[in-house]
Amino acid sequence: MASNKQKLAVSILNFLKLSMKEDADNAESLQVAVECIRDVFGVDENDSTLQISTPLSQIFDKFIGENGTTTTSTTTTTTKLSKEELLQQAYNEIPDELLDTFKQFISIIEQKGAFANEDSCEEVIKATKQKFFESKSGEIKAIAEKLKNEGNARLNEGKHQEALTCYNKAILYDNTNAIYFANRAATHSALQNFEKSIEDCVEAIKRNPNYGKAYTRMGSAYTSLGKFPEAMEAYNKALELEPNNETFKASLANAERLAAASKQPATMPNIPGMPDLGGLDFGSLLSNPAIRGLANNLMSDPKMKEMMDNGDMASLLNNPELLKMFGNLGKK
Repeated sequence: MASNKQKLAVSILNFLKLSMKEDADNAESLQVAVECIRDVFGVDENDSTLQISTPLSQIFDKFIGENGTTTTSTTTTTTKLSKEELLQQAYNEIPDELLDTFKQFISIIEQKGAFANEDSCEEVIKATKQKFFESKSGEIKAIAEKLKNEGNARLNEGKHQEALTCYNKAILYDNTNAIYFANRAATHSALQNFEKSIEDCVEAIKRNPNYGKAYTRMGSAYTSLGKFPEAMEAYNKALELEPNNETFKASLANAERLAAASKQPATMPNIPGMPDLGGLDFGSLLSNPAIRGLANNLMSDPKMKEMMDNGDMASLLNNPELLKMFGNLGKK
């Protein structure tokens, strides 16, 4: 028989899935929440036995309408979590491989009367979890590293959402590793979440200020947002750390070219063999992430770079990839 707790979990899942449709920018974060709730409560939102007739949002609106939303400084209502709810929160933060061991740990201290005072349950569970993490530090770090490697594999396969889940767990188990944040930043960029990518780069740099790759990934995210001065600053910082890194040099040069291109006159003359591009606003085009990404890839091509550096405009303008790009622009 379905419990009320399971029905509540399914109601929350239905609310979150509806929110995903209404808030595309935060869909990936909501999806992570959905997956966690499914796993923790062992429910499926498509199970007809767990559905209730009234959506959760309507229940909430009705409650607010009947009880009001005003509060005073003298009346404050705080809902305390039960011991079971606090334990479930702790279980969610323990790696699956060590969960049974942690539960045994909890059982031992419970037998010794650690939870006799309900008011101190939260502090006891928090301290117990911290002690457990300290005692299993090596194993937990190994699990986090395994998750990082799995995330790398998923990222290379183009399974970005799966990669994000792996990195989220790796960071949950070990939030001291700069590489985990930098790799999650790469995943956010792959998902076009460039602001989140920059946030993760900042976190990576906090943990390792000498991590050049974190600066380049920050530069890449800024480039994709069209924030070229910030991108160049990030790339220059990376080069301060690794002055001989050719990839960093190429990324900086690419950002500089895109910055210069964004400042070019709005129109260009018609060129034989190319569509009529008169009146085309290149500054606006370069603010489009898709067009900027295509230009970014072209500018990173060694052959294109060589032609530009050598001033070989004839070969450059006859490059089939460039002609294809401008052909597509002419159709817009």
